[in-house]
Amino acid sequence: HLLIKFGSVDGGVSRNADHHPAFFAVYNMETTDIVAFYQNSAEDLYQLFEQFSDHFTVSSSSTFMNFVTSHSNSVHAIEQLKYMKNKSNSFSQFVKKMLTSLPVS
Repeated sequence: HLLIKFGSVDGGVSRNADHHPAFFAVYNMETTDIVAFYQNSAEDLYQLFEQFSDHFTVSSSSTFMNFVTSHSNSVHAIEQLKYMKNKSNSFSQFVKKMLTSLPVS
């Protein structure tokens, strides 16, 4: 599967996700089908990001993957993420902010 990010180039560089809408498609390379399509504020995509962020940022074939710390594999990082989530004014805005860290295609 591939995660493909659709959006403006400015949205990939900017820290403010409000002015740069983005969409994400999960593409199955074997069947050539789009499995899922998300807006950058989708809670479903955020849940996947929270659970599997290592797979979004580092190649699974990399020998260094075991040394990457993220909220997917660290109790301390997930606690920090929960704190940030609880501290935010709007969950939708928090989701947009977190999903801007996904790599640009």
